[in-house]
Amino acid sequence: MQETAAQGAPRAPTPRADTGPDPRRWWILAVLSLALFVIILNNGLLNVALPQLMRDLDTGVRGTQWIVDGYALVFAASLLTAGTLSDRFGRKRATLLGAALFGASSLVAITASGAGQLIAARAVMGLAAAFVMPGTLSILVDVFPKEERAWAIGVWGSTSALGVAAGPIVGGALVSHYWWGSVFLVNLLPVVVVLVAGALLLPESSDPTPRRADPVGALLGAAAMASLVYGAIHAAGDGWTSAPVLAALACAAGAAAVFVRWERRHPSPMVDFALLRKPAFLGASAGNMLLFMGLAGTLFVLTQRLQFGMGYGPLKAGLAVAPLALAVGAGSALSPGLTRRAGARGAVSAGLLVCSVGVLALAELPGGYLSVLTGLVLAGTGIGLALAPVTDTVMGLVPAHRSGNAAALNDTLQELGNALGVAVVGTVLARGLGGAAHASAHDPAVRGALDGASGSAFRVAAGVVAAGAVLAAFLLPGARADDIGESRAAESPEDRSDDLADDLPDDRAAPAHGGA
Repeated sequence: MQETAAQGAPRAPTPRADTGPDPRRWWILAVLSLALFVIILNNGLLNVALPQLMRDLDTGVRGTQWIVDGYALVFAASLLTAGTLSDRFGRKRATLLGAALFGASSLVAITASGAGQLIAARAVMGLAAAFVMPGTLSILVDVFPKEERAWAIGVWGSTSALGVAAGPIVGGALVSHYWWGSVFLVNLLPVVVVLVAGALLLPESSDPTPRRADPVGALLGAAAMASLVYGAIHAAGDGWTSAPVLAALACAAGAAAVFVRWERRHPSPMVDFALLRKPAFLGASAGNMLLFMGLAGTLFVLTQRLQFGMGYGPLKAGLAVAPLALAVGAGSALSPGLTRRAGARGAVSAGLLVCSVGVLALAELPGGYLSVLTGLVLAGTGIGLALAPVTDTVMGLVPAHRSGNAAALNDTLQELGNALGVAVVGTVLARGLGGAAHASAHDPAVRGALDGASGSAFRVAAGVVAAGAVLAAFLLPGARADDIGESRAAESPEDRSDDLADDLPDDRAAPAHGGA
């Protein structure tokens, strides 16, 4: 704190005293869930509007990939820095500032007259969302006692999945009656509610020993992500082995290597490498990333298949995806019982496997909506089973005062999964469409080529989610104490002693390699 004051920065507020559970915590959960819902909603809100966008803005699949990914990519690239600033200056301040910027950039998106302007507005929305998301989870962890926290995180995580599933429904209803820009109107009322209710209800909290900002690390991380997504998207037209794509992928690898080297030498790194060495964190975060990568790619392709391939209008296409949200709710209700019996390992790996089978059903079952319904119910149930134990595992690995950085790192991987899902799975779709990928929305060539191309895209998305199930099965702790011990045994002695120190009060922390 002395360092902060010496640098001229405002003194961050300290966490609230432990005087029992906050009596307003359920209202606080509602505000946090609404804030999360609206920013996650915007990951898929535009999907059903893509045919109108392609026509009105004269763009093809690659252009729509950038419009969708402009949000997710900046969101992912900014999360670690936003989490650090949130921990330093206050999570309530960061959440409300992000919500205000999100509303302002939504107004710009409504009036966009070209693809470039819309991509820019979406990028600013992504930056705003990056300040909202880590704070919501950190505040939740701070206000809920341990015995209620898993349930609250389950509600919070289900809200996230509900936002993904509700995007096509809300977007379809608006696009059917208005123009594509109307999809951004839905952001304004929730933003106002979050700003007013958040100012009144949300408690302020921060890390008592906050990390310093790391702008060089932030730029290196953003460069690595942007180059990776750029290469994946441009592979649709140029091919994976073309010089521009290979150069972009090489740039991503180089920037990532320099980022790791820089962070390891930085006195206050954005990335907690001790956390990354924990098998449980890797299993949970990587599984979560691959889940959202497969889900984002699936919804990007499915909403176009419903409209181009099956002749649905925007509203009908959105409603056709609605069973996914209901299935997520059903899976979330079953998740606590499965987690008690099978542990995080069993619940997450089973959930991801069921989700993978559901996505694969979209490709392999006979055509018609019954196949789509079967796939969506399976995928949604799997998502609901996996989300709460994934999030609870990540947040259970750190004490509350370090929750902002852990949440930001987990959320970064999740949003990177969203961006890569649209980039990679969308590129498989575009490659399968061939010349039809550059055709307008009403061109019959699109419908003729879509069945085979979307089937290939769904298979790739299913494989991505299945890979997450494999990682979860190997890295997450099970229900028995010896399973948890196996996971702990894979950690270094330094990690285990760090955890012991974290679990003790600050003035009683154990020595680095000593006993109690």
